[in-house]
Amino acid sequence: MANPFKDIKELTREVENYLRKNRSALYNNSKRISDFFEMACYNNVVRFYENNGYEVSIKNLIKNKFKYKCTTAGNPENYSFFEAVYKIGKLAFHYEIRHNINIQSYHTDDTYTTPDISILKPNQVQIDDDFYLSKQKYYYIKNSSLISFCEVKNFTPYPELLFNFIGVTNELKPKLLAKVKQSGKRHISTSLMISGKSNRHTDKIISNLQDRYHINVICDLFNIGGVTFGKRSYNRLKTV
Repeated sequence: MANPFKDIKELTREVENYLRKNRSALYNNSKRISDFFEMACYNNVVRFYENNGYEVSIKNLIKNKFKYKCTTAGNPENYSFFEAVYKIGKLAFHYEIRHNINIQSYHTDDTYTTPDISILKPNQVQIDDDFYLSKQKYYYIKNSSLISFCEVKNFTPYPELLFNFIGVTNELKPKLLAKVKQSGKRHISTSLMISGKSNRHTDKIISNLQDRYHINVICDLFNIGGVTFGKRSYNRLKTV
């Protein structure tokens, strides 16, 4: 079985190369391999939109550098993100691809969870002054503004991880727990992105879940991330 923990220097180069292509630079001091894997997956989602006919651009550079949001806390205005624009004639549809931003539950207005990557309607950050007992502000996105999301796990896949993802999907996008007809502007469907390679048992679970629900479960991304999101393969992913 391939080691799911890639050398951090290799991941750093992957992130920096992508940002260099976009005329930016890495602004993050984190040494945790999981953070760099999240960055690489974030870049792959952005690449999906590029390959799918969207015009993608960087927004909110911090001191002329791209700053990833590798924390669930903090004001989103202090971090960078990507904008994806889909044009049909004179019409332009704008979306944001953001990193670690709090999303309101589909079922209740006062509970939240934080996917690693979210595709959102633009300019929808809300502020709750009463969430904490202190004067600290809570930043979130209303569920109605969530298009899709991706969870990133730097693990070898195992059954509980796969089933837990279904719980998150039920909390944020329960409509995807059914087969959905693909049509119109394509967004990547809710996806679980895993670094390690699955075994025979988890292969069966993944196959059953993807057949039952309108989701993507993508494994072995340390080895095949570039191929999975490349121009020849990205259209195999489920979309909404």
